[in-house]
Amino acid sequence: MSKIKIQKIGITHLNTDAIVNAANEHLQAGGGVCGAIFSAAGMSKLQAACDKIGHCNTGSAVITPGFGLKAKFIIHAVGPRYSDGKHNEPQLLYSAYESSLKLAMDNGCRSIGFPLISAGIFGYPLKGAWDIAISACLDFIKIYPSYNIEITFAVLDDHILTVGNNTLERLDTDNRPAEKSDLDTFNMNKKAHAIIDNLNIEGREVPAVFFHRLEEPNGYLSNWYRSPFMLDGISFTSAEQYIMYRKCIIFGDTASANLILKTDDPAKQQDIGRKTEKYIDNVWKGMRQAVAISGLLAKFTQNEDLKKQLLDTGDAVLVECAHHDKDWACGIGLDNDDRFCADKWRGQNILGFALMEVRSIIRNGS
Repeated sequence: MSKIKIQKIGITHLNTDAIVNAANEHLQAGGGVCGAIFSAAGMSKLQAACDKIGHCNTGSAVITPGFGLKAKFIIHAVGPRYSDGKHNEPQLLYSAYESSLKLAMDNGCRSIGFPLISAGIFGYPLKGAWDIAISACLDFIKIYPSYNIEITFAVLDDHILTVGNNTLERLDTDNRPAEKSDLDTFNMNKKAHAIIDNLNIEGREVPAVFFHRLEEPNGYLSNWYRSPFMLDGISFTSAEQYIMYRKCIIFGDTASANLILKTDDPAKQQDIGRKTEKYIDNVWKGMRQAVAISGLLAKFTQNEDLKKQLLDTGDAVLVECAHHDKDWACGIGLDNDDRFCADKWRGQNILGFALMEVRSIIRNGS
């Protein structure tokens, strides 16, 4: 049976299958927990392994061997730098834990050691950091009840230990509130109302919600947004993973489809999907919106907080803004005021219209 515990111990001394490094995006050796892990593992070998990977996005994680550590693996998770809690910090921190646990599971780990990610030099407030950490771990255990894993948080400070144990006691109950109402910092971001703008369509002003990157307003609408769901008996970490997986399956490229399932990095998933063997452009163009709707429907119906946010957009036109994407997006960036006029769009906004269809299906209960 899976369990969570908190110990006053240096993370490099844990006897777990994997330990988590509080990494930076460039995967370079640093101070604090990061420096201790690099030193204990072997600076040159670990840095060479990290350099080979090269980069890890905030909210994501990558894995290397443990080298000189007791742990077989080191999972490098990049948490957010805290600003004011209004720049997607809670979601990115949650995603860092979620990505780490998924990597541990994918690599057969039955035990994992975490530091309190982002709570050091990245400045995340202690209570909020614990709320997200414990919440993410409990959610993972609930999503994968048949996968038993022992999760240990390693801390060195008595006060941090006390706050952590109090948080664990408060949240780890059979009657845990479904909406996590005690997670104030988390909910501030997750339950925020959509930012509604105006869009001009043939001289008429209609409400619109513009979105693109995860860290930007309305980032939860992005296909890259971490939102675990099950579909066709398979677990997916995002809509992007599902869409790219289905693209490969449609053209019989099962090898690429399996590679997509082995990574939770949307950029890698997209890159693999773009290289699908036996790809036929007209076939994919005819099927891609239906595929997207299937994945998005699972994403929003299996994540109640996201469903609420989608429904909160009302009847607003949903518009993905990316200047380089003339298919899924409107072909205009979020920094360009041309996005406010539909006549000036250079793209089809497939994702935006698919989201609107999913919103209608959910609203009508069909």
